[in-house]
Amino acid sequence: MLDRLIKSTIRWMPTGAALACAKHLASRPPRPPISEAEGAAMAKATRLAGLKWNGDAVWSWGTGPTVLLVHGWGGRAAQMAPMALTIAQHGMRAVAFDIAGHGSSPEPLAKWEFFIRDIGVMSHRLGNVHGHVGHSAGGLSMMAARHLYALAPSKFVCICAPSHPHPPVRGLAQRLNPRASVLERYKTFLANQFQSSWSDLEAGAAYRGAGADLLLCYDHKDRFVDHSDGDRIQSFCPGSQLLKTKAHGHTRILAAPDVIQSVTDFLAPSPAKQRMTAVA
Repeated sequence: MLDRLIKSTIRWMPTGAALACAKHLASRPPRPPISEAEGAAMAKATRLAGLKWNGDAVWSWGTGPTVLLVHGWGGRAAQMAPMALTIAQHGMRAVAFDIAGHGSSPEPLAKWEFFIRDIGVMSHRLGNVHGHVGHSAGGLSMMAARHLYALAPSKFVCICAPSHPHPPVRGLAQRLNPRASVLERYKTFLANQFQSSWSDLEAGAAYRGAGADLLLCYDHKDRFVDHSDGDRIQSFCPGSQLLKTKAHGHTRILAAPDVIQSVTDFLAPSPAKQRMTAVA
């Protein structure tokens, strides 16, 4: 009802009021239920209370080099649980958590800057993170956090991550059909959360310098982030790897065995590093 009311009036509102309405609607992503497979994987996790995170919404699987997994917009840690469980079974410690405004987090609102902040803070609290895995908005935010929070060198995996925050702009246009001036101001609002300009984000600012430390995973049937974004990001990051699948879509790709295997292989520490960790 609220959507219909705003859509019918937003083109006649002053630009500032229209932008405020758009920002309000965009700040409340859905909180999906946990599937049976996700629940089974979550049941094998340990809840981490010592990190003093919002609602203690942090879970860990296994031991070894730490891999931090980040869900996407409108997602939750449980979506990353099947992948986390497999990563743990291959000698690593997988950690997943709920971004503010998502899952079990008590924060009622969500923003891109919350993603970037939470990834940066969690990475520093965990310390010496060997690998980062981000889905969709979580992937783009993760790459931005590399620069803004000076994350330690790590392997990075982006799964269906947009090259820049264009999906919410497209979604706003389709959902409310606002004037062009509102969309332009909304782009500036989004770019400010990345402490960047829209043009720099379009030019791959979040991904610069990743190179061979980056694995990109995309699916041809993704309706939210086109697989061509993977090609675009790879052009920003010479030496990065690109995996494309054809049957999983935007979310089911997280539980796809072929993708999980590729991600696990990419993250696996070298035998030499594993021996050094064991000695230490």
